[in-house]
Amino acid sequence: MGSSTSRDAPAQLSNAQIATGFLDESIGAMHGLQSALDAQAFDRAVLMLARADAIWLLGSRRLFPIAAYLDHAFRHTDKRVGLITGLGGMQEGEARSIRRDDVLVAISSAPHAPDLLAIVDDARARGAGLIAISDTRLGRSPGPAECHLLVQDSSRFGFRSLAGTMALAQCLFAALAYRLGLGAAPGPETRS
Repeated sequence: MGSSTSRDAPAQLSNAQIATGFLDESIGAMHGLQSALDAQAFDRAVLMLARADAIWLLGSRRLFPIAAYLDHAFRHTDKRVGLITGLGGMQEGEARSIRRDDVLVAISSAPHAPDLLAIVDDARARGAGLIAISDTRLGRSPGPAECHLLVQDSSRFGFRSLAGTMALAQCLFAALAYRLGLGAAPGPETRS
């Protein structure tokens, strides 16, 4: 009488089905990135990083882990590297060290955090280059010292994957490391 039947309850997914669905979305994002990668923008980004006096990293909200990964990776180069963490609400103070001939890598997704946009505008005003990694363009149309790398991570069960964005970040570091000669030594798999 007052009991509900199985028809009234939503279908229950197993933990493995949830994982498989999320992994399917992540794989799809990586395939999308592979087929839609703007080679000219990617080349420009690598060149900007290679020429930069210092590389600054800023990851907005859920994308902060991507900036933290790049901080770790870029420290394997001879570049000066700064991670803007916002610890203690000091992101604007941290960003004041950005100078002309530096490059800011801003990693974000729409809707873009106002503090990230303020730091991007300030860095551009200081004459720094900008590499934006995002699902949409950041602010105004790009100027000569800017490069936009667009990536679309998909969402499943209300959570957006980081797979495509992380893969793009890893590709960016790998290409820079190669250009700087960091990957020139043969590894064990290439020795005869």
